[in-house]
Amino acid sequence: MASNTVAEKNTSGFDSLPIAVQMLIGIAILLLIALIGFAVFFAIDILLLDFDPIGKLAGLISGAVN
Repeated sequence: MASNTVAEKNTSGFDSLPIAVQMLIGIAILLLIALIGFAVFFAIDILLLDFDPIGKLAGLISGAVN
């Protein structure tokens, strides 16, 4: 037997915003994700690999031991 219940409409705060505002929020979130990605890339590639602080520290320690 079929149910006579009506599907409830999802009325969250985000869904009630105009589509243009939803689009702008989505673009802002994508830009934030890209900025976080570039920040991680910068931290790993530029700071750790190019300046090599761990290698310099190991060199100082090994130089002090000799």
